[in-house]
Amino acid sequence: MRHATQVPLVPETAAAPVRERIYVGTCSWAEKTFVKSGFYPPSIRTAQDRLRYYATQFPTVEIDASYFALLPPAYSRRWAEETPPGFVMHAKAFGLFTGHAASVERLPPGFASLLPPGLRDARDVRVADVPEEFLNACWDHYREFLAPLANADKLGYVLFQLPPGAKYSPETLEAMLGWKRELRGCRIAIEFRHRDWSRHPDALEFLAREGLIYVMVDFPDLPRLMPVVEAVTADWAVIRFHGRNRDGWGRAGATTEQRYDYDYSVDELRPWTDAVERLSERAHRFFAMFNNHARGNMAKNARAFQGLLEGA
Repeated sequence: MRHATQVPLVPETAAAPVRERIYVGTCSWAEKTFVKSGFYPPSIRTAQDRLRYYATQFPTVEIDASYFALLPPAYSRRWAEETPPGFVMHAKAFGLFTGHAASVERLPPGFASLLPPGLRDARDVRVADVPEEFLNACWDHYREFLAPLANADKLGYVLFQLPPGAKYSPETLEAMLGWKRELRGCRIAIEFRHRDWSRHPDALEFLAREGLIYVMVDFPDLPRLMPVVEAVTADWAVIRFHGRNRDGWGRAGATTEQRYDYDYSVDELRPWTDAVERLSERAHRFFAMFNNHARGNMAKNARAFQGLLEGA
């Protein structure tokens, strides 16, 4: 007899979305504090079993690791094989593409040789510093990583998360067109983090015109952070919950653990149920993703939010 917490080789079905179109999930299934939070039963000890178990609890998840490194397609092929039909996996875009620093040490074998000699021993590189040959190789590798998920009909959106200091600019809008060209056929989701974007309604008009998904965000109300702006610009809609830790987000030099250490109360989540219900009428699918990973709060809050939606 199988133990109650033992996970079958591949779960037969994924956890169901609410009313077939509202998907609630977390922004990682393997983040270290999440793994230690108690979300996984004691018998779930391997990376494979964690993903299989996760898929029985939530119908969707984000791949966070694809932001930090160009992952091999063997990873995505295995994840596609180990998850049930209907499960949706979103991928964060490689950080280099969005203007973040990318670790040279974590590049795939041979990639550093495509960099100028002066950058091969650098700690990290940015897109403005690298030659076209290197950037093209990064895009090729990233597309190869996405392919197994797309072929299995499990690829969700690809999340392009702008740097916190990135303000509105025509150049950034032009870069988005480049991302769309590079990932033709993929659903592109754009997350603004600087408040300046909220002052430019033409940015949302641009996303809608180009069929790009606007990512709504739930941050603490601080002067530089993007406020809540409800909008649907494509056939899918996304809200990402980052927590409302004012001290963590407001303090220079705070770690990611300090920023994302937040536990939403039911009273804080309840107003979002009305918004999601309303906005989901304008989208074929709505994704509510929790990123407050510290101490496993994202799974706890995702379950609470899913319960609120099911009871609505």
